[in-house]
Amino acid sequence: MFREKIAELLRTTTDAGQNVFTHRTAPVKPELLPVIFVAIPSEAGSSFGRCQPGFNKIVKVEVVAKVSGGTPQAVQQNMDRIAEQIEMSVMCDQDLQRSISQVTDFNLEQGLLDDAEDHLGGVKITFGLEYQQDYPVSGVALQEITGLVGTEEGITAPGLRVDFPQ
Repeated sequence: MFREKIAELLRTTTDAGQNVFTHRTAPVKPELLPVIFVAIPSEAGSSFGRCQPGFNKIVKVEVVAKVSGGTPQAVQQNMDRIAEQIEMSVMCDQDLQRSISQVTDFNLEQGLLDDAEDHLGGVKITFGLEYQQDYPVSGVALQEITGLVGTEEGITAPGLRVDFPQ
């Protein structure tokens, strides 16, 4: 869900336009740049406890952008620009932020690729997105709870009954 949501968001808010992919990591020709790849390399969860199965999960969303330019300075400017576009798109999108608890961490790496014929650069931004996931338990739905209420003196108070709506 997060991979597709972020990819769609970046298609409308970055210089990469429609060159945002979620299932492609192949080399790209310089004339197709800028290009962005969105991946989810890991997801981890910790249990809410001994109750209905549920987890507090953190998904790592990795956004890799590749840019070109006529000079190393132009490539650096293009890297800074697309990095800012990606960061602001993810951090300021209300719909995305409503679907998570928090952004747990943020890491940005960038560098010039000096082994290519053209001047190229790459940016990698990793976001940690925290959200909660509950798993429904099958079985008979709880209808009511009944019980007795006691005091320290051993006196039993009137009974207790809680009905649950259908």
